[in-house]
Amino acid sequence: MDRTLQYKLKHTSNQSVAKTSLCAGNLLHWAATRLLVVAAVAVSGLSGCQTTQLGNNQIPVPPPNLPHDFFGPASNQSANAGEVFSGYADTNSQVPVNNLPDQNSHLVRYQSPEDEVPKPNAIKSLLTRNDATQEEIPRLAMPADDLSLESLKSDQAKPAEPEQLVKDVIIKGNKRIPTHHLTRNIGTRVGRYYDPQRLLEDKERLVRMPEISMVNGPFVEPTPEGYVITIDVRERNVINEIKFLGNRGLTDRKLLKESGLEEGGPLDSFQIKLARDRIEELYKSKGFPRTQVELLEGSESNDSSVIFLIHEDQKQRVWKAEFEGNQIATDARLRSFVESKPGYFKVFGGLVNRDELDQDILKLTNYYRSLGFFNARIGREIEESADGRWMTIRFIINEGPRYRIRNVSFIGNQVFNSDQLNPLVKLKPDEQGQPEFNSSKMNADVVALRDLYGSQGYVFADVEAEPRFLEEPGLLDIVYKVNEGKQYRAGNINIHFEGVNGVTRREVPLNRIGIRPGDIIDVRQLRRSETLLGQAQIFADRSTGAPGPKIVVRPPELKELERQARAESSFH
Repeated sequence: MDRTLQYKLKHTSNQSVAKTSLCAGNLLHWAATRLLVVAAVAVSGLSGCQTTQLGNNQIPVPPPNLPHDFFGPASNQSANAGEVFSGYADTNSQVPVNNLPDQNSHLVRYQSPEDEVPKPNAIKSLLTRNDATQEEIPRLAMPADDLSLESLKSDQAKPAEPEQLVKDVIIKGNKRIPTHHLTRNIGTRVGRYYDPQRLLEDKERLVRMPEISMVNGPFVEPTPEGYVITIDVRERNVINEIKFLGNRGLTDRKLLKESGLEEGGPLDSFQIKLARDRIEELYKSKGFPRTQVELLEGSESNDSSVIFLIHEDQKQRVWKAEFEGNQIATDARLRSFVESKPGYFKVFGGLVNRDELDQDILKLTNYYRSLGFFNARIGREIEESADGRWMTIRFIINEGPRYRIRNVSFIGNQVFNSDQLNPLVKLKPDEQGQPEFNSSKMNADVVALRDLYGSQGYVFADVEAEPRFLEEPGLLDIVYKVNEGKQYRAGNINIHFEGVNGVTRREVPLNRIGIRPGDIIDVRQLRRSETLLGQAQIFADRSTGAPGPKIVVRPPELKELERQARAESSFH
């Protein structure tokens, strides 16, 4: 198999004339003195080998069956334009003189033109310049095992057999998609090794393309010159037209935008069905609760148009929202929680939305449970006018019993005992009896307990309230679960300014923070400091929507904790 050596050399004014000699003894002497082993030298016999003179050194010229390529200069910088030229030489003949490297050039390595041919035991050498002596010395990355000429002869890299490579890749069936657009998405290429696993992955990538509906094959045909691979693809039809029939309340433009489809795009039946569902949801949100959308064309793979038939009903608005069975709260109070209510002057807003009706029932249920009516049940009744334009919604409420608090307890607290925590809790039994449950008051007690811990440096203390129901109906206990964490003092106080025109000195925000390094952190003081920073005119005003100053407490990193531990141990 004919091979050529391509030399990429730095062009200089004075080129040295290469001298070629054939001598096995010179090669062994040169390798011993310079500690250089020739990369995968293929020796047909011990009669001799070919070397080339380069300055004061002799370099081997690879035999015809040796893979070869070249490194660039030792500095890893490419030569400038105009300074690099290429020459070719038949390895069976003498190397042309005008294409040999001069003494100022840096050579190189050898590599096979078949970039995928494995190179076992290949040795790569690089001639580099010694800055101290200004003379070129060889540098060699020695392998772990010992090498000899006999082992190099037996382990030399062999070129790939033609029947192992891919001869041709044929794409069939594409009409609108360019072939190069398909071939760039696959890894099987002409001249590469045939890999069945890679071919299956290529098929999966083609199937995932939105323009492709189906892939047949791949079909593999082995030949003496290599494998011929044929892939048959089926393209999706293109959407030539999108129509909406029967719509009166919403325009075609609005429906097209909501569908997400566009003319000229691939006709994907799954995406078209999703577009139909989105159009129905749009109609429901606009006050058409019973509108249905039918797909006339676009569900079949051979369709070229998408046509939606819209069965549009009458637009409905809420005429009245009524409440029945409520005793603890007035109608006006309950109406503030729901969205299904009349609009302004019966014209603006008040559109009927079935999904909002379900959310309104959930909101009313949560409101009653926050007041202790844990068994409250809420339903609804809907009445329509004769013409179907107006709707009256009636919420039917069964409040049930209101739960009272029998006892309050604490678990997990060690820094503060229960006698110290109990005065902070307002929602608890007292001399007036058992109070009614109220989630707002319970949450306020949680905040008070957290502030107590936070005022003593327990910044990350967590308190959770857990109502526990008893066997006796209408009564429950509240258990406050405390996770105290560790006590922290203030360490480094870092000031971070946002904005391109920041001119504020660091001392300005520090003067408004009432904590200094070494102080026990008080979360209440931090909140007051945030308020003072927000009131300063030099910082962002929250009334404009910009985020105001914020104080963030972060626990010390592991390195800081180790430093503190070392300092304490050295002190003791």
